[in-house]
Amino acid sequence: MKRRDLLALGALVGCPIATYAGYPTLVWVAAVLRPRPYATRPNFEPSVAVVIAAHNEAALIGAKVRNVMELDYPSRQISVVVVCDGCSDETANMARAAGDSRLIVIELPRQRGKLAAIRAAIAHVRSEYIAFTDANAMLDGDALRHLVAPFADPTVVAVSGAKHVRGGPEATYWRYEHWLRTWESVSGSIAGADGALYAVRAAAIDASRKAGAADDLLISLRAAREGGRIVLAPRARTTEAASPSATGTFASRTRTISGALFALESLPELLQPGCGDLWWKLAGHKLLRVATPPAMVAGAVALVGRVSAWGSLPLARAAGLALLAALVAIRCLSRLGRLRALMRYAVLANLAALVGLARYISRRPIDAWTPARERDSGPTGCSRRLRN
Repeated sequence: MKRRDLLALGALVGCPIATYAGYPTLVWVAAVLRPRPYATRPNFEPSVAVVIAAHNEAALIGAKVRNVMELDYPSRQISVVVVCDGCSDETANMARAAGDSRLIVIELPRQRGKLAAIRAAIAHVRSEYIAFTDANAMLDGDALRHLVAPFADPTVVAVSGAKHVRGGPEATYWRYEHWLRTWESVSGSIAGADGALYAVRAAAIDASRKAGAADDLLISLRAAREGGRIVLAPRARTTEAASPSATGTFASRTRTISGALFALESLPELLQPGCGDLWWKLAGHKLLRVATPPAMVAGAVALVGRVSAWGSLPLARAAGLALLAALVAIRCLSRLGRLRALMRYAVLANLAALVGLARYISRRPIDAWTPARERDSGPTGCSRRLRN
């Protein structure tokens, strides 16, 4: 087999193995051989402002505000800021009806994106720490306590909560993510916070504009630029419903990939080998995932071209047998509903990665977002919204 055939086969098979098995193994080995524990204070109760950026979330915002107001945390130490980003529904009124004197509602006249909404909120915050959470993510009663506890360690600048999704292949994906982020945290820093729930030291927050960038990744990585750690608080748990449709999944993943690339573009220093452990974790957790779908497509096209040109070669016979085996396996697995759904989710996620990469390359950032219920079932639906 020639070198270019080996390269094509490596791109088709080796890239996904490296992404979803090789990198996690490397993280696990790093955590076992060189763990980096950090101090925590379970009774740490600093002042925290909880920021919720929302666009047309009237169906969810009341329950969300009550959820935050009722957390097991001293009431005098918590405030809530809801930013209505160009809402055309009753989001602002529903938020005010659910809140009390600790609530501030800011209404932006037109939709400007989550980073702009966050900047508007920060101007009203005087707390030591700022937590960010999505309207559709419901917090466990003690989530905020667990979220701020790692800040007792001065090296920790940002803390991410643990996102849990109810049901479907998305739940399986997030269990995998939770496992991976746990070992990343044990070995140093995780590759960016998740927007469902994360907190940052107020003094370290930089929410300046970067078109198309994912706010959670951008803000947490900017906070870590001077060598600080981003860690996971596994007991700071949030729960949300799965995306209601394939359309919602595809749009959300597209925006996630595009947003991650625009965020990393503005932080090239974090991708240099001298930057602690973040450089190789960002390369493995973020960039390798983006590179895998186009590499697989390129490898498949190259192999198909070789097979058609050299049908008598052993490579052709091997490729034909592999294709036949794959088709038989897919047919068998498709009879199992759960595996079929997981395969569909994986295909959608990889297609979305291709589209997200294309949007980045063509310089078409995505700043605005639309609730999935509006897109899938009209303005009266109750599905969850898109996240960065």
